[in-house]
Amino acid sequence: MDLLTLGFMQKALVACLVVCGVAPLVGAFVVQRHQSLTGDGMGHVAFAGVGLAFLVGAAPLLGALLLTVIAAVVLFRMQRSGLAGDLSLALVFYGGIALGYLFAARSGSGVNSVLGFLFGSPLNLTWGSVAAVVALSTLVLLVVVALYGPLVAIAFDEEAARVSGLRTDALVLTLMLVVAFVVVGGMYAIGLLLVSAMMIVPVAAAAQIASSYRQTMIIAAAIGAASAVIGLVAATYADATPGSSIVLTAIIWYAAAATVAGIRRRLRAASAGGAR
Repeated sequence: MDLLTLGFMQKALVACLVVCGVAPLVGAFVVQRHQSLTGDGMGHVAFAGVGLAFLVGAAPLLGALLLTVIAAVVLFRMQRSGLAGDLSLALVFYGGIALGYLFAARSGSGVNSVLGFLFGSPLNLTWGSVAAVVALSTLVLLVVVALYGPLVAIAFDEEAARVSGLRTDALVLTLMLVVAFVVVGGMYAIGLLLVSAMMIVPVAAAAQIASSYRQTMIIAAAIGAASAVIGLVAATYADATPGSSIVLTAIIWYAAAATVAGIRRRLRAASAGGAR
């Protein structure tokens, strides 16, 4: 395909493919723990980090990474102190977006300078930005592989994992940190407001057709990667925004998987009825 021989397209493809392939691996744990909105909260805080970076003249990636790591620790402490999960997330949501707008408005670049980070601009990436995305995604992948068993344990039953001797507090904090890394890594490619969708939607799609948790993760990663390629190419030809096209592609995968699962259920029901 001639399109893939273009330098800007190659950079966009690498960044989107890596992020969308790794994000569902983290999303599988978040979904199982019924904390699907955690990534959205981190995205709002990362927006504040980008605004802060513009205010002080630092690299946006560093600002986003700094504040999301702090937010992960604060959110963990808030939830462990007994504050309801949805309330603590709401505080992170609103505080992050308010700070981001405040910092951006106070910076010399203005509010418009940070808007590209909200929805992503992968076609404008440099190889340096791509390298940062790949580095963060690789770190996330290594953590998931190294801690797969313990992370599965806290995803399904944190109390049982604690009784078995696992350091559940450290594992939950680690999970929040890798969510933060995925969000920051995806802000260039998918955008801070949409990257969380690539942690959740492919997992929801894979869960419709997978027969095990491990299989769900593998299929979800494949759906995420396929959505990145299809969505990016479609967006380029249709002159659309890549981030939204990638997420919409993932939603189409979900609709297809849900349809297949529904057909399977009806066939099983019909078979069981006929057997009687």
